[in-house]
Amino acid sequence: METTTAKKDIIDWISSLDDEKLLTEIAKIKRNATFNFEEEFKKGISLEDARQRSIKKIRSYWKK
Repeated sequence: METTTAKKDIIDWISSLDDEKLLTEIAKIKRNATFNFEEEFKKGISLEDARQRSIKKIRSYWKK
């Protein structure tokens, strides 16, 4: 029961916040707490694709 009260207090406090910097920090904490490395790794690009993108980007700098 104590956990439920603590959660409610935190929810009420967050709902009343207007400070964008503080809300950003809270969002970072949430993202870190829910981050799943295995799932994110599956979304990543291959080494070869990264290499090709890097080469393309570097070559675009020489054209300027």
